[in-house]
Amino acid sequence: MNVVIMINMIKIKLRELTWDNFTTATSIHNATGISKAMLSDIIRGKHTNVRLETINKLCKFFDCSISDILEYIPD
Repeated sequence: MNVVIMINMIKIKLRELTWDNFTTATSIHNATGISKAMLSDIIRGKHTNVRLETINKLCKFFDCSISDILEYIPD
């Protein structure tokens, strides 16, 4: 199941990245130091104010660009 969280016109695609890379929040937490609770909230759409530091850590973990995690959708 691909769930994409939309915040206004920004999509956070962390769930999709996690599934596509066969990884878990625990693995991401262990490698990045981002709390499991924060990761879970981002994946479920409960935490929408994501710091750039967190995005940077996710980009490094997944070896991807910011556009692989966030997508701007114009009105």
